[in-house]
Amino acid sequence: MDKDLLYPLRRWHGQMYEKNQEKTRVKDICKRIKQTSSETALYVFSPTYDNLGDHAIAKACSMLFNRFQISFLEIPLSDLSLMKKYHKLNVMNGRLILVQGGGFLGTLWFHSENLLREVIENNHNSQIVCLPNTIFYEDSEWGQDELEKSIGIYNSHPKLKLFAREKISLDIMKSIYRDVELTPDMVLSLNECKDTTERHGCLICLRNDIEKTRTEAEENEIRKQAFKLFGDDITISDMVVDHRIPLDRRNAELDDKFDEFRHAKLVITDRLHGMIFAAITGSPCIVINSKSPKIKGCYEWIKHLEYIKFSESVENIGQIYQQIPDRKFTYDNSHLQKYYEQLGHYLSTAVEK
Repeated sequence: MDKDLLYPLRRWHGQMYEKNQEKTRVKDICKRIKQTSSETALYVFSPTYDNLGDHAIAKACSMLFNRFQISFLEIPLSDLSLMKKYHKLNVMNGRLILVQGGGFLGTLWFHSENLLREVIENNHNSQIVCLPNTIFYEDSEWGQDELEKSIGIYNSHPKLKLFAREKISLDIMKSIYRDVELTPDMVLSLNECKDTTERHGCLICLRNDIEKTRTEAEENEIRKQAFKLFGDDITISDMVVDHRIPLDRRNAELDDKFDEFRHAKLVITDRLHGMIFAAITGSPCIVINSKSPKIKGCYEWIKHLEYIKFSESVENIGQIYQQIPDRKFTYDNSHLQKYYEQLGHYLSTAVEK
């Protein structure tokens, strides 16, 4: 085969084109930030990637901002990463910065933790609010070293506020950071129940990423028990889709996923937002504990719901399912509203400062 002598040149040309596209994108982002009113909050770290749980958090945050008349400019994680690459994170300095909630504080999703550190370091004149999040640092020498780095960076910022989304994280964060409060995962503020939905079969929604803890044998046991209960009427799903989700497609993609949950007679999941999507759609669910403390911690907010059952193992799925009443359920989050009210009022006050 003849050697492609022009390949290095084409490759270089492609790289230069991509770099120019990135620079143009960063320039546009910075221009938008500078052109918005100083009273407009900058909502950062939101997703355009494939995780629907994170998109649901963004939807819930946007609804809270709108409810409390908080003007905001959304800067997705992808744009924020480009700003870091071209040393433009400080263009936000002096503005109110609202950081998307989730489960990325610590070493599980280390890219995001590193990026947040740089946002904090580059914006010392900003008030920065980290919306409800989970913290998890690996129990190792490396994990401890990274924790110490974060403590130094976070506590060096004069106006950093952190919200923990469950008590396990709250206790850890309060022991190392100055200003921490408790607020439930933002998706629990939504209500996606529909009375007309007919349910059938089992929806299995399991992790397949770095937080996966189940063995192949456990996964086979889940499928075996689901088959005993529902035969072949089983749907395999995930909170992660096979494509990126732009901002203008977020609500449509979420509606499709909510509808999938609404049609299930039982959801079996080890994903936090699998559990939460089941809760907010009134869908019977058995949730299996996972690596991060977030599932067990967040379950405490909804443990009063008789259709959401928590399990430490997979062997007793059939028995647990028999404990769920055979009727329609409606999601009740009235006991959580005080937390969202307090968060909304806090953010409204922060905008005015």
